[in-house]
Amino acid sequence: MSADPHYDLIISGAGMVGASLALAVRQTGLRVAIFEKRPQALCAMPDAYERASLVAAGSGRFLQKIGIDVATLGSTVERMRVWDAETTGSIHLDAEEAGEAFLGHILENRRLEQALHAAFADQGVDVFYGREIRAAWADQEQIHISASGNGDSRNGESGDRAYRSALLAIAEGRQSVLRKQLIQAPIFHEAYGQDAITATVWMEKPHRNIAYQRFLPTGPLAVLPFRHDSAGHPRASIVWSARHTLARRLMQMDDAAFLAALHQAFGPQLGHFVRIGKRNSYPLSGLHSSRYIGDRCVILGDSAHGVHPLAGLGVNLGFRDVQALTESIQEARSRHEDWGGSSALRRYQRARRPDNLANVMACGTLSHLFSNRSRGLSRLRDMGLLGTGLLPPVKRFLIRQAMGLQGDYHATPHR
Repeated sequence: MSADPHYDLIISGAGMVGASLALAVRQTGLRVAIFEKRPQALCAMPDAYERASLVAAGSGRFLQKIGIDVATLGSTVERMRVWDAETTGSIHLDAEEAGEAFLGHILENRRLEQALHAAFADQGVDVFYGREIRAAWADQEQIHISASGNGDSRNGESGDRAYRSALLAIAEGRQSVLRKQLIQAPIFHEAYGQDAITATVWMEKPHRNIAYQRFLPTGPLAVLPFRHDSAGHPRASIVWSARHTLARRLMQMDDAAFLAALHQAFGPQLGHFVRIGKRNSYPLSGLHSSRYIGDRCVILGDSAHGVHPLAGLGVNLGFRDVQALTESIQEARSRHEDWGGSSALRRYQRARRPDNLANVMACGTLSHLFSNRSRGLSRLRDMGLLGTGLLPPVKRFLIRQAMGLQGDYHATPHR
């Protein structure tokens, strides 16, 4: 390897979004490198919390195209049941009503990430574990990158090294340092006053591939169909969003008390919850960057936006970003343009900002709408859920939205 290796695309962050971008762009024939500050051994370890995501059907199709079969990694979601604890309003979303076999899959984040990483070598992606991009600066033709770390990559490098690329993609998560350094754009941030508690739970009855979400006055509770354990016992992945004080009390409970509180909050649909894995909690907020692009750099995924987990959009918006950026690069190449130049990056930004911003604001609005005891809002919620259930076109639209099949998401950049 040369002293100053050059790539067509360099990515900072090898989480689900960054890793999928590396594989998608590598399939177009470009030379790709990805930098991940975590050591390789840590990335290869199982996640003790078994944190999971709902990968919508549209995202699953994208992952299939880059060589990842989500059906082998997680549990199928065929139906969704949503209801309001304060009213009689409810809605049932079934994939078959939209002519589809399933809404998506519940996947453990770490398992999906590891499957993506396993494909790096086969696809020819250069991966640098244990190395972090500390600084970057651009000129008219390329972006120069300085990376440091302990040299835990399969390339066997250590110490500070310099690299060059036509484009730097930043997928480091919400606390991205490079976003602050290189984009320097105002950030919309809204604290929801809630923490999300996540865990794997075992229950008496099988989930039958149904995802449940109950809106409580203190925040939504999602019970998502997880794969059965090795003995065939039914399990679910929960995301319990609750106001800070309640969340702290729930986290302080022993397992038996927590499971009793969970049963009381959720109801009898799955029988009693009989066992729970390790619990994790984190504060919830909305986030959106007013700009996605800088000089030969771009942000995507949680580095650009963050939403409330109530709609299960999180990583799916990131996968849409990946598809749009890949298409922007391909379009620039077909036009013999510079894919790291401002024209190509502006097309990506125009394609993604409206969708992401709309979802950030919608999730925040839904959180406020359902997480209260106002009688007027209760009636409004009840009417909305009832009306949605009675109007087939609206219901089919919502099902396809939940599946990420808005026209099989194809990012056609605005000219």
